[in-house]
Amino acid sequence: MWLNSAMEQPRNSKRNQDRWDIDRVRYKLNQPLSPKRDVKSMNDILKDVVGGLEQPVQESVLILRKSWAKLVGAQIAKHSEPGFIKDFALYIFVDHPGWMPELERHKRALLIKLQSGYREMRIRHIRFQLKH
Repeated sequence: MWLNSAMEQPRNSKRNQDRWDIDRVRYKLNQPLSPKRDVKSMNDILKDVVGGLEQPVQESVLILRKSWAKLVGAQIAKHSEPGFIKDFALYIFVDHPGWMPELERHKRALLIKLQSGYREMRIRHIRFQLKH
């Protein structure tokens, strides 16, 4: 196997003391070790990181969220919220599967309220989605 003679051979190289002194200052190798910290699981760390991230919300959905309790009533508003609008359909997030039939019963009346009060959103359908 042919090796370039200009390549540095780590086993045969001499220690460069000047370089070592520069690296010692640069990387603070003479400093005391950092204080011991409690070990955290990755699950705890990821919860903190992901908790700070929010999905972008459409402006029209923010408007609906502000008036959601007036549209559906306080009891239903506690367990549901507008999620997003896609293809002229409003997706509503529901926190428990038991509330899905209750919302299905009010679906037609809610659609009429949305179409009359928020025409610029052009909502034609309502879909319910279980919130994770």
